[in-house]
Amino acid sequence: MRSRTRGSRLAALLTVLLAAVAWLGLSPSPAAATGPSTPDAVLSYLQEISGSHAVSGVHNKEPLADPSRYTAQAHDLTGKWPGLWGGELGFRADDIAQRQALVNQAKTEWANGSLVSLTWHMCRPDVATCEFEGGINGSRLSDSEWQQLTTDNSALNKAFKAKLDTAVPYLTQLKDAGVPVLFRPLHEMNEGWAWWGGRPGANGSARLFRITHDYLESKGLDNLLWVWNVKDTAANGGSGGVGNFYPGDDAVDVASLDPWVKGYPTGDWYQAMLNTAHGKPVALAEVGTVPTPAQLAAQPRWAWFMIWSEYLTTANSASGLQSTFNNSRVLNQGEVHIPSGGTNPPASASGPLTGVGGKCVDVAGSGTANGTAVQLHGCNGTAAQKWTVASDGSLRALGKCLDVTGQGTVNGTKLQLWECNGSGAQRWVAESDGHVRNPQSGRYLDVPGGSTADGTRLQIWDRNTNPWQTWKLPSDGTTPPPGACTPALAPGQYNTPVSYGGTTYQVLVHIPARSAGTRLPLVLDLHGSQSTGAGQLAYSDLAPTADAKGFAVAAPTGAVPSGSGYIWNVPGVTPSGTRDDVGFLRQVIDTLTERACLDPGRVYATGYSGGGRMTSALGCALADRIAAIAPVAGLRAGRPDPEDRGRPLPSSCSPSRPVPVIAFHGEQDATNPYRGGGDSGAWAYSVPVARARWAELNGCGNAPAETQVSTHVRRTAQSGCAGGADVVLYTVSDGGHTWPGSPVDNGNGKVTHEISANDLMWEFFRGHPLPGAS
Repeated sequence: MRSRTRGSRLAALLTVLLAAVAWLGLSPSPAAATGPSTPDAVLSYLQEISGSHAVSGVHNKEPLADPSRYTAQAHDLTGKWPGLWGGELGFRADDIAQRQALVNQAKTEWANGSLVSLTWHMCRPDVATCEFEGGINGSRLSDSEWQQLTTDNSALNKAFKAKLDTAVPYLTQLKDAGVPVLFRPLHEMNEGWAWWGGRPGANGSARLFRITHDYLESKGLDNLLWVWNVKDTAANGGSGGVGNFYPGDDAVDVASLDPWVKGYPTGDWYQAMLNTAHGKPVALAEVGTVPTPAQLAAQPRWAWFMIWSEYLTTANSASGLQSTFNNSRVLNQGEVHIPSGGTNPPASASGPLTGVGGKCVDVAGSGTANGTAVQLHGCNGTAAQKWTVASDGSLRALGKCLDVTGQGTVNGTKLQLWECNGSGAQRWVAESDGHVRNPQSGRYLDVPGGSTADGTRLQIWDRNTNPWQTWKLPSDGTTPPPGACTPALAPGQYNTPVSYGGTTYQVLVHIPARSAGTRLPLVLDLHGSQSTGAGQLAYSDLAPTADAKGFAVAAPTGAVPSGSGYIWNVPGVTPSGTRDDVGFLRQVIDTLTERACLDPGRVYATGYSGGGRMTSALGCALADRIAAIAPVAGLRAGRPDPEDRGRPLPSSCSPSRPVPVIAFHGEQDATNPYRGGGDSGAWAYSVPVARARWAELNGCGNAPAETQVSTHVRRTAQSGCAGGADVVLYTVSDGGHTWPGSPVDNGNGKVTHEISANDLMWEFFRGHPLPGAS
């Protein structure tokens, strides 16, 4: 059983550290992200989906220098990013030298919304590096060597722990970044192909697993979830003998199987894994052929499957992969929602939750086990019908929370009781007419067919006007008054759906805590080319500033695939036929303004690189909604003039009012050169020319004033502008294609810490609301 203190120690670190978990340019880049969490929350999530869903996964074996090769192939074949990313700690010298690249990728994958799994094909403890054949496969220790290995403080035992020490700095980086790791050492231990395997009994392979577990725990690595692993071999008693390799419940979090012999687990192996796991999650840690939807339905307890690297293409057809990855049971990246850590918030009101026919929302049989059905039943005043409205938006009874089964978002997903974990599946919002909405799914608390029969299982469904979607919440017996601003989005960082053009997109939001009734400002944070909203929010590090200053952040993702990520459809730059991103971002603003109780007069935009160009385009085309803009490494004022590419084309940027502008740019930027001369379609003219054009558009009457802010930073400001729409440019003389003050080195030149773009832009924003706004 996992120690609950692990999660509590990590929880305090995560909010601060999560912003550093993505390195730009490395990510397979989906449109989703994982918020702050703990290993315990990952374990709880796996337990919750067990029986209804399985996470898709792909392993990325050596070379470690290319740590997402097979994940990218999976996306190319299926159009989906796997929900679990698998990596390898390596055994060859050249791969061990690339462990930092592996760790960087793991951080990015976690930030983008994937579970992280690490396998270690470890060389014998008495050699530093090795080849797979002979060094691992086919290598074996003598019985006397094994006894020495498992004897504390012996020479071979010390050598083994020294080998573990080589991984500690990298695993610690993941801990410090708030990344829980599904760690699978000494895998397939019931077979003797590797030096660590094939030794049953208390002093055999299970003993070495225990030594590994205890040693890494002693190093403070409380971010590891321990994945114990066997193979469906007939050796050592087959399925009936796996218990002889089990190291004990306190050293195992997940029990996993590699079905290489049969291709998919036979019934006896499936049952053996369930029996051995003692209620813990079970998983298919390695598969060659992707499980079919029918196979997953027949063995529903597998929490994930991970396709082994090259088998993705050598043992599978594209159609077979697509069938599984697109199945409703399978959770891909963007559909994996890890709950946040933290303690239960104080209650605000308690009582019955009543609906159609005067019946009450009821926990079946007053059960307290996770997964107990939540139903409609005649009101009886018992604790099973006493619901507490908590300040985090959850509804609680019998010490647990009203939960959408398996984090489901589709019509008809049933409701259950589950331990409170802060996930979106447990957030509920009362609307003014009595509807109760689950923001994560965008669907509503519903009684199937309006039945008033006792025992009718409740579900989520699209909003409608039927009386069985009208509820009376605990409190004073009333629903919120008409016109009240009741935020549907609770404090935290998670994805929320935004529909545009017939498609629903997941938009990453960060909502700070607020006083009741307070409308928050909104800052759009737009990613650079080949990145995502998740990558941008981590790179810009805006979340801590939002918490400190009291504004919401939305980090949407572009829809045009490019490299390992996406780009924005900047008007006049991106080929036509793609999503209208000016229209899409307007919809993001409208949707969030309503659902998060935001102030429409204080909506701002910032963005990096291509996101800075998109931010500039919003200033040109969306001045009725955007109060001010802050492009970083991306200031533009329209497309280059075909007749004179050293200046912008006036007709390509004609805002409906003067727009305040604050921009940041490095003079050593080699991607979007400060002096122009880059991409002829977007970056022909210089940054100073763009600044001057905005001053012209804003009717700035005063000459530009230049101030040396610090050793390498100068400020050029133009005031006396119409409507107070000042134009300010911070130039970093030694800065690269980077975000000033970012905690992440993205490899695109120097990151200055002489100024903070976040602090400076927020001070600028707060002084420039839309005209007429307070």
